Amino acid sequence: MNNDVVEKKKYTREEIAQRIIDNGDLLVIHSNKIYRLNAWIKHHPGGDMVILHMVGKDATDEINAYHSDHILRTKLPLFYFGDVDTENCDDFKSLIPPVQCDYNIKDINNNRLLTPETLLNYNNENMIQDSVEHKHIIEAYRQLYSKLRFLGLFDCNYFEYGRECIRYFILAFLAIYFFVTATKAWHYNISAVFLGAFWHQLTFTAHDAGHLAITHSYRIDSYIGIFIANVLGGISIGWWKYHHNIHHLVTNSPEHDPDIQHLPFFAVTPRFFQSVYSTYHKRILSYTWAASCIIRFQHFSYYIIMCFARFNLQIQSYIYLYKRTNGPYRYVEIFALLIYWYWFLYVLWVIPTYTESFIYLMLSYAVTMPLHVQITLSHFGMSTEDLGPSESFPAKMLRTTMDIACPTWLDFFHGGLQYQAVHHLFPRMPRHNFRKASYYVKQFADEVGLTYHVYGFASGNMKVLNVLKDVAMQIKLMRDVAVTSNIYTDH
Repeated sequence: MNNDVVEKKKYTREEIAQRIIDNGDLLVIHSNKIYRLNAWIKHHPGGDMVILHMVGKDATDEINAYHSDHILRTKLPLFYFGDVDTENCDDFKSLIPPVQCDYNIKDINNNRLLTPETLLNYNNENMIQDSVEHKHIIEAYRQLYSKLRFLGLFDCNYFEYGRECIRYFILAFLAIYFFVTATKAWHYNISAVFLGAFWHQLTFTAHDAGHLAITHSYRIDSYIGIFIANVLGGISIGWWKYHHNIHHLVTNSPEHDPDIQHLPFFAVTPRFFQSVYSTYHKRILSYTWAASCIIRFQHFSYYIIMCFARFNLQIQSYIYLYKRTNGPYRYVEIFALLIYWYWFLYVLWVIPTYTESFIYLMLSYAVTMPLHVQITLSHFGMSTEDLGPSESFPAKMLRTTMDIACPTWLDFFHGGLQYQAVHHLFPRMPRHNFRKASYYVKQFADEVGLTYHVYGFASGNMKVLNVLKDVAMQIKLMRDVAVTSNIYTDH
C-alpha cells in the first residue's frame, strides 16, 4: 500500500486536483475536510450525478442544505479522507468538477482526457475568479440558516397537511361522483377537470416527500411519495428525485440542468443553438432545422405545450426506471405504476365512446397546465450564465430563481412553491413556511448586495415570454443574415 496515502492528511488544492485525475478519487470538501465518496456514489439516495457535480468543490453549503444533522454526524465521517491544507490560504478555492469540464466525454468517470490544470484554472472570463468575493455572502447565509432553524421554520406543520388532505378528498370525491353518476358526455368532462385538479394539488405533497420534508425519514417519505406520485399520479417519484436533485445543484445550466433542456420545443438561451452536450441525458442535444422552426414560435406555443407536459413527465419516468436498474425501490415503483395504469385505463374503458375517453384523457392532463407553467416560471426567465465553482451557493440560487408574489389566500393554488428562491436556498424547509421565510431572505439579500427577484404572476409570465421571444427573434435574425449573405454571394 502507498504509505503516502495512509500518512498524509493534508492536501493542497493542486494535490486534490492531481488525485482526482490520476486516481479517479471523488473528493468533495466540507468545512475544509476532504471526503472520498467512491464507495458511496452507487448507493447515494440522491443519485450519482449530484456527487459528480460536487467533486473538487467546497460543497459545505450544498451538503448542509440537503442533509440532516444526523447524516452529517454519522454518515459523512465514514468517508473522511483528509484535510485541506490552509497554511497559505484560509479558504479553499473550488476546482471545476471533471463532469463539467468536457461536455463531449461520454464516460463521466473517465478523466484520462483531462489534466489537473483543467480543474485548477478558470479559463472562462465570466467566472468568479476569487472565492473571497463571496465570503461575506456565505457567512451571512449560514447565519440566516441558523436563525430560521431557531425560529422553527424547519419544523413541519402537520396541521397544514390535514387541511390539504381535506382538499384532496373533496377533489377526488367530486371526480368520482361525476364519473359514477355520469349520464352525458359533459359529466365525464367535469370529472376529468376535478381529476386534473386532484393531480395538480397532490404534486405539492409528492414534492415534499421527495425532499424528505414530511417525516424526514427516507423510508417513510419514499413510500408516501410512491403512493402519491406512482399509484395516484402515474409518475415515478424515484425519477423525480434523481432529476430534481440535479436541478437544485446546477440550476439553469444549459449543459447540466435537465429542467431547462427541452429541445426541440424550447430554448431559454441561444447557447442551445450550439447543440450542447447534456451531462444528464448523456447525449448531444441537437439543434436541428426542425428545432429552429419550432423555437421560432416558442413564445406562442409555450402555454399550448404546457398542456401536454404531463405526458413528458411520465415518459421520462419510464425511461428512468428502464435504464436505472439499481434505482432505489425500483420494483416497488414499477408495481405502483402498474396499479396506476390499471385503475386509469379502467376509467377510460368504462367511458361509453372512444371519443369521450380521449377527451377525458386529454382534459384531465391539460388541467394540470398551470402547475407546469408555475414550475418553469421560476427559472425560464432567469440567468443561465456559468459563473464558475467559486460562486457561492446562495448567490447562485438567487441569481437563477424567481419568486412569485400572490395573496395569502391563493397559496393553496401554488402550494407554497411559488417561493422557489426560498425553496432553493433551504430545500429541506417545509413549504408551508416559505412565506414567513421570504421576509428574512429579502433582508439577507439586501444586506449582502444580492437581488431577490420577486414578480407578480402576470409579470412573471411576461418575463418568461419575453425571454422566449428574444431567443426566437435571434433565430429569425440569423436566418435573415444568412439569406442576405446568400444574395450577395450569388451576385
